[in-house]
Amino acid sequence: MNVLSVLRQVLADKACFLCGEESDLPICPGCASSFRPCDPGWSDSHLAAGHVSGFSAYWYEGTLRQAILQMKVQGEYRLAGQLSGMLASLAKSLPLEDRPVFVPVPRFGARDKTEYRHFPHIACSMLSRDLKGDSGSGLLIKTRRTPLQTQLSDTERLKNVDGAFELSPTAVDRLCGRTVVIVDDVLTTGATVCAATNVILQARPHQCLYLTLARSRATIRSGL
Repeated sequence: MNVLSVLRQVLADKACFLCGEESDLPICPGCASSFRPCDPGWSDSHLAAGHVSGFSAYWYEGTLRQAILQMKVQGEYRLAGQLSGMLASLAKSLPLEDRPVFVPVPRFGARDKTEYRHFPHIACSMLSRDLKGDSGSGLLIKTRRTPLQTQLSDTERLKNVDGAFELSPTAVDRLCGRTVVIVDDVLTTGATVCAATNVILQARPHQCLYLTLARSRATIRSGL
């Protein structure tokens, strides 16, 4: 590798993923400030998949949508740490009972040693630390591989995750009587969150909420 190639690599590592401007963070402050806040606090949502309660930090549009797609589809997992920190920072203002359990929406076949690249897992680690809760990683298990929800219609999304989750053998003891917060990246039809919630409720928690980085405006355009 010649000097010019090394210099380009160094500069690339110091550039914003979204605008290309010099930045010590994957997303520069200017791009991050363009994310549009979504829910002001916990709210009820009547979605295509059912009724759920929770909080979404930003609207899934513009530069945030670009960042999430890069993170999920193109494998730019360095974005996950910064975006998780932004979600955890906003979640500090939400009223929660003592020591909530943050449960990430899992991937099929994932192992703990690879979860450092997965947004829900990283976000749960930060949330449990910053909000003095417990990490519920591994308590919800994905039982089969499913296509990306972004590739599917609303109806296909519902079928895609139906029956795709189950509880681990220790989940009931860990979740019974607790406030459980399911963590994911984007809320659209609510198919994933509702499927996960239905399984979590088998453990008889005190309440089950969702927390997502972003929410699609499709939930409003559909009148849901």
